[in-house]
Amino acid sequence: MDILNIDPRVLIVQILGFVLLLIVFKLFLFKPIMGILEARQKEIEGRYQDAEAQRTAAQELRSEYEQHLANVQEEMRAKIAQALKDGQTMRDEIIADSHAKADSILTRAQDEIGREKEKALAELKSTVAGLAVDAAGKLIRAELDDAKHRELVGRFIEDLTPSPSPGMRGGGLDGARK
Repeated sequence: MDILNIDPRVLIVQILGFVLLLIVFKLFLFKPIMGILEARQKEIEGRYQDAEAQRTAAQELRSEYEQHLANVQEEMRAKIAQALKDGQTMRDEIIADSHAKADSILTRAQDEIGREKEKALAELKSTVAGLAVDAAGKLIRAELDDAKHRELVGRFIEDLTPSPSPGMRGGGLDGARK
């Protein structure tokens, strides 16, 4: 080793120093650094697991939300359909009620018209009878007693009763004149 000018004692001291340095590094440097690296790795893995758990929870929450939204939409459609059905029912009830009221009003109006018609016919008969008596009295120029007047009026009314048209009244008077 003389050729290289290496002193074996220096070499052994340097090797021992290097080994001692490695032991010191291992005890005081590599172990704490490895501990820090392992702790960091565990922290990263923990965060990754937390992130994965949060992603899974978010996915579940999203699924629940979508299901809830679908249920709300279905419920909304059902309520709209029920409201339409209720509206149609109310419409039908209102129409039926208005038809019933209209029929009632029409029936009352027809009854009133019938009563007014009978009243007008009775009044017309009375008026025609009076005119007939007057016309008959003028035609025969004779005075009739009350019984004959009534008999004549009764026959005249009987002739008018089957068809109380205005033409018959005129015909009845013309027939009485002839």
